[in-house]
Formats: sequence, C-alpha cells, structure tokens
Amino acid sequence: MKQEESVIVCEGYHDRAFWDGWLRHLGCNSLRTPSKNVVKDPWGNRVTGGQYGYESASGEFVRIVPCGGDDFVPEELRTKLSGRATKKIRQLVVNYDADSDARVDAMAGHGIQSALQSVENIVKEFDPQFTRSLSGDFLLDGGTTTVSVVVWWTPDPHAPGLPWKHTLERLVCASLSDAFPGRAGAVEQWLASRPMGPTSGPKEYAWSNMAGWYAEKGCEAFYSSLWDAPQVVTALKNRLLQAGAWQVAQAAAS
Repeated sequence: MKQEESVIVCEGYHDRAFWDGWLRHLGCNSLRTPSKNVVKDPWGNRVTGGQYGYESASGEFVRIVPCGGDDFVPEELRTKLSGRATKKIRQLVVNYDADSDARVDAMAGHGIQSALQSVENIVKEFDPQFTRSLSGDFLLDGGTTTVSVVVWWTPDPHAPGLPWKHTLERLVCASLSDAFPGRAGAVEQWLASRPMGPTSGPKEYAWSNMAGWYAEKGCEAFYSSLWDAPQVVTALKNRLLQAGAWQVAQAAAS
C-alpha cells in the first residue's frame, strides 16, 4: 500500500455510516473485520478516534474522519492539510450539510456557497497559489493534493414526508420516497398524529423511516444499509450525481 491516502472529513457518525456503505458499494474493502479490530494506516499508525479505514480497488488507503459536528470540520481540515508534507494526501473530501431551507432555497445555493467559501478560505492558508479544476475542486501543491467539497442536498421539491432542511436526512428520505412510493405520506401522517409531538425536524423524518422499515438495524447501520437495496441505490445515485457528489466519491474510492 502506498504511503498516501484519501480522506473524507464529515460532520458526524451518521455521515460516516452513509459513507461507509457508499465506499463499499464503490468497491472499497473495509479494513475493520470481526477477526481484525486493529486497523493501521500506510504509516503504521492505528486508525482510532471513531475513524474508519478502507482499501480501494486499486490498493489505495481511504480514511473516514467524523468530526462530532460541523463546528469541528474546519479544525480537522487544517490538521490534515498541515500534515500533508509527511502524510501525503491524494484527495481530501470535506463533507457538510447544506443546512439551508428547501422551501425557499430549492437548489441549496446558499448552503453550497457557504461551504465552498469556508473551505476555500482554509485552502488559501496552506497554499495561496492553489488552482481550481474544471469540476471545481481545489488543487494544491501543483495538483498533487485535491480538496473536494461534498454538500448534502437534494433537488426534490418540498413535499409531505421530507424534512424542510437540506441535510443527509432529507437526501435519504427523498430517495426512500422515490424507491418506495407511499412511505413519505405514511411518515407524515405518523408525525402529525403524535399527541403533543415536537416540531418535526430532519431526524424525526429519518428515524421514522428507520423505525418503520429498518428497526432491526438501528440508527447508524440504517444509513450504511441503504446501499444494500438496488432501488434505493438508484434513487441515491440520481441525486448524488446532480449534486456532483458521486464523481467525488468515485475518485476517492478509485
């Protein structure tokens, strides 16, 4: 295995679970197995702190780093970029929720631009001469390090059964609704029927899908297992392609 890696920096553990299923769908092998709990990176260091390690189809090392919230993503990005001289990074993917209101920002433009600007500002700290690829990636060190941004959003119009906020949960709920017509309406009815129920946010919608159809998997495995159902994969891929995220994941998994 080469002494370099691709790194996916995401907000939390549910993002990590979604990426886990996605990378395995794209041909990566998890280095964490029932018989092998200790995973080491190409430099011989243990992969710990909630991070996951994979080997791509071409033998490259891929790492997922959950940050425990969006506020901690910039710090992790800076840590990875500052250490790239000794631990070469082939591709660094920064993953955010758009967090904008789908009712007024259907294409998540505000959230996407905010994420891109945040990452660009940090990239400038480490390579003021960076360039941009045709697809919009940030190219550092003459192109030897690529920084890509993936933002969770979906172009589906506001509808019953979908959270109003552009997040991973909205992407998942929209894809499940596409794959299994009728579920979104059932989820909306259930949420509306709760006596004195709280305001329904992204997690209420996502967990209703999980509890109603995937309860045996639990919250985290629900996200990774989405990639085991072909009709759900088709729905996810259609949306991720439009968001430009599918191409980024393929590059990281190659």
